[in-house]
Amino acid sequence: MENVQKTYTDFHERKHSKHVYPTEWVIRTILGKYPNLHLNTGSYKNSKILDLGFGDCRNMPLLNNCDFDIYGVDISDEIVTLGKKTLTELGISATLKRGVNANIPFDENYFDFLLACHSCYYVDKDTTFNDNLKEIFRVQKSGAFFIASLPAPNNFILKDCKRLDKGHVIITNDIYGLRNGYIFKTFEDEEEIIKTFSPYFKNITICKCEDNFWGVQINFFIVVANKI
Repeated sequence: MENVQKTYTDFHERKHSKHVYPTEWVIRTILGKYPNLHLNTGSYKNSKILDLGFGDCRNMPLLNNCDFDIYGVDISDEIVTLGKKTLTELGISATLKRGVNANIPFDENYFDFLLACHSCYYVDKDTTFNDNLKEIFRVQKSGAFFIASLPAPNNFILKDCKRLDKGHVIITNDIYGLRNGYIFKTFEDEEEIIKTFSPYFKNITICKCEDNFWGVQINFFIVVANKI
């Protein structure tokens, strides 16, 4: 983890800017109206939302516009410091802390929403994806919404990965040089997602996105569910 922590920190320090833009799938999910998506936009105001793996804070202006009470976690003190600087420049208030998926530094039953934008499937040393789910479950209130993205088959990041057990893989060929050596949890299909999430979540709805941006194939699932 330490090498990836360093590469991510270095990346954010190089790329730091107050100009950040929300991820497209997050915009569509938070604001969109689709027949199989059941998010009440009227419930956002003053609800506590955790942005798990907030990175450059790109989704926080959107969350702020929706009147969420914003919290964030990322993997290094340096990223947290940069995030606070960005939000100060944007005039956005949020509580940011250092933490990882299997160790979230907030009390149990704390959040009404938890957003994991390309983040919750990162698995740290001596943990599993199930440890991540247990921790996400712990910090959410009963009935709280979990909104997450998960890598789907044939995603570019999985090329030449080393297969482990229970759907875990080691990333070996990240074209951006950020995630090599990190363990990811992958899913083959919606049925596998439902089986994995069901001990902790209900009302599980899933969609799949497949995009090719000039040779980079980005396939991922989006999951929206409620804590049991």
